[in-house]
Amino acid sequence: MSRRIERLHTVEPAELRRLACAAAEQIHEGATIVDDDAQGPTGIDLILAGEDGSPVLIDIVGGDANVVPTRLYEHLDWMEANARLFQRAYAGSGLVRVEHPLFVFVASSFPEAVMRAVSAVEDVSVELVRATPFLVDSKPELLLERVEYHPQATTTRAVARRAQELETESGSPFETRIESEGVRSLFSLFKSGVDGLDGRIQAVEHAGGVVFELEGRRLAAVGVSPGSFTVATGDPSLNPIVVSDRVSLERALNAVISFFVREGQESGNGEDAVADEADQERDELRRIWGDGITADER
Repeated sequence: MSRRIERLHTVEPAELRRLACAAAEQIHEGATIVDDDAQGPTGIDLILAGEDGSPVLIDIVGGDANVVPTRLYEHLDWMEANARLFQRAYAGSGLVRVEHPLFVFVASSFPEAVMRAVSAVEDVSVELVRATPFLVDSKPELLLERVEYHPQATTTRAVARRAQELETESGSPFETRIESEGVRSLFSLFKSGVDGLDGRIQAVEHAGGVVFELEGRRLAAVGVSPGSFTVATGDPSLNPIVVSDRVSLERALNAVISFFVREGQESGNGEDAVADEADQERDELRRIWGDGITADER
């Protein structure tokens, strides 16, 4: 027997909330309902328990989904302030890992700006679920679809801007093996920083990597993986540095500059020599970076 299915283009916020509550266990696979009428002060409507005992906090956004980023931080602040009370209230229902909450927002649609904002949030588990209402034999039901979004690159705008200024068309096999655009920008900055130490430094691709040499002396060797690159200076006593963000990039550049200064300076002993070396390193960093990375961004 055929069923009559008709899509509803609009639904009242209260009706959307009622339908979502009825389909709560479908919102997050494997979760069980703990509180189907939470009425949380920040807008949490449902509380579920994940299979690992972590809370799944569901906010059914009945109106404008542009409020999602703001509501997310309101939920976070409330959970941080009330984690102990929350655990005492729901421990008997299986919620034993309140330090790892999952926030789920349910709405009829999510603007692109909302997805970009959510993707930029670090160290927080967030899911967006699109709820499409239908009439099935004159009875309202929801089609629930998880919205996929991708975390943004961790490089700052200053780093990206500086990379665009310095990047030239390379097309080298080494750089094409870096899959992340953000990491390619970081490598461009690293390469520019090393080149800026001395105009005689040469970058030679060798054995799938890049070697930076100055008059036969190896300053650094760089290997690559899809999501990072590894810098090993010419000093065998130092461990290689994996570069995947601006902090590790600065560590790698510091290590190369320090080795460059030590190799090039005249022999000297004592605290004065150490102080001079540190000053030289700071001067080199300042000359290379310019205003590319400001003090507050470090």
